[in-house]
Amino acid sequence: MSRPIDVGLQQIKTLLLKMEKIALDSLDLALKGFLNQEDVHPQIRAWSNTLLILSEELEDKATEVMALHQPMAGDLRALKAYIKIAYDVERFGRYALDISELNKSLGSWNPITDSEVAVEDMGRKVLEVLSTALKLTETNDSSLVFKLSSLESEVDTLYLQNLKSISESKAGAKTIIAYTLVIRYLERVSDHAAYIAESITYILTGKRMYFR
Repeated sequence: MSRPIDVGLQQIKTLLLKMEKIALDSLDLALKGFLNQEDVHPQIRAWSNTLLILSEELEDKATEVMALHQPMAGDLRALKAYIKIAYDVERFGRYALDISELNKSLGSWNPITDSEVAVEDMGRKVLEVLSTALKLTETNDSSLVFKLSSLESEVDTLYLQNLKSISESKAGAKTIIAYTLVIRYLERVSDHAAYIAESITYILTGKRMYFR
């Protein structure tokens, strides 16, 4: 039998899934804009602002649920975790916005054609990380926690490989700066996705585990 609090919890989870989908679209578009040197900043900024608004709405809803109902321990864990995940997702939007601003702040640059620099590969891997985080939030499938953790480790490896390759590149200063910043933003996105895995594990087990 469902409880009144379950309705509120489901509303919060639905809001969170909406946020994660927007964040995934934001990062995908930001990466395409970076690689093609296209100005996607207006759309990314709009999505980033939407994520901020939704994050605040989710926190208000969680506070309302706690005030109106009598949450059990598991409910409180879920509410606390959802608020934290909303912050992580809002950061996805912020990093996507940072990537989209590179063209505006640095101007055009010559792309690195060195095959050792695999920024596009790293981008695809991070999008896979975010897709896994979205599915994990939706299903609470504990097997996805370890998949996400493994993917996050792969992103870390790609980050270090790319950092070394970029440092050895003979590209111009603006190109070096742009590529270094974008891989750093991608690495941070992946870290925040790992935090989501930790939060879902906390909901499921009541234990704090770290996957980074």
